[in-house]
Amino acid sequence: METKERKVMIAMDGSVHAEFAFDWYLNSFRSPQDLVLLIHCIERHDKFHAALGSADVKMVCEILAQEEKEEANLKKQLEKKLIVNKLTGTVKTGVGNPGEMVISTAKKEHADVIICGCRGLGKLRRTFTGTVSDYIVHHSHVPVVVCRHHSHKDEIQHQK
Repeated sequence: METKERKVMIAMDGSVHAEFAFDWYLNSFRSPQDLVLLIHCIERHDKFHAALGSADVKMVCEILAQEEKEEANLKKQLEKKLIVNKLTGTVKTGVGNPGEMVISTAKKEHADVIICGCRGLGKLRRTFTGTVSDYIVHHSHVPVVVCRHHSHKDEIQHQK
């Protein structure tokens, strides 16, 4: 029986949790027919919003230029990650709300599954702020694998 191509989206935010999810994909989920889509979304910083509020055009332009440079560097790193690991796929980057971008891109690209990390926020903080992984799980039209880093087991034990 021939295995069909899967479109696997992996959310990458530069954290150890996203790296753990990527490594989990490589070691536990990878299939030779996979088409991998690495996705990263840049959120606007507080400095950007402050500069907008003060109408400091020069500062806004500097912040935008810095973010474009960071996005280009990250895209190159993620493209290299695909090559080094001999994966067929692409990298998508953008600016906005990460959860919303992951969901909209998954629909547009017809992803079969989404893989993401989990920061392991406590219940109280997660209740007030939400998390990207929570958003993805609750809004996705395809299966989602949330990879919890091993260090979270210790954090959960301490919360009990």
